[in-house]
Amino acid sequence: MADAATVDTEFVPVRSRDVYTVEIDGEAVLLDERENRLHLLNHSATLVWQCFDGEVTVAGLARELSEELDAPYEPLLEETLAVVRDLAGEGLLG
Repeated sequence: MADAATVDTEFVPVRSRDVYTVEIDGEAVLLDERENRLHLLNHSATLVWQCFDGEVTVAGLARELSEELDAPYEPLLEETLAVVRDLAGEGLLG
């Protein structure tokens, strides 16, 4: 299990197998079955969560989002890194 302290731009995020996702109106509700907790992700965090494939680094993910959204890379990298660290801190990453 990843924790926030180990997450950097070269970290490859993977969703925990114990977390189930339901999307509603562009936002996601995550059920952490192991901890029996719900988490609500806003639209931006949901977009990042959807991209976790266990192959792309945080930097690569931010690059892909930057191209897709036609948005500046550096701010997107910082936001993506913050989202991944938050998710790791909540125990939602494998």
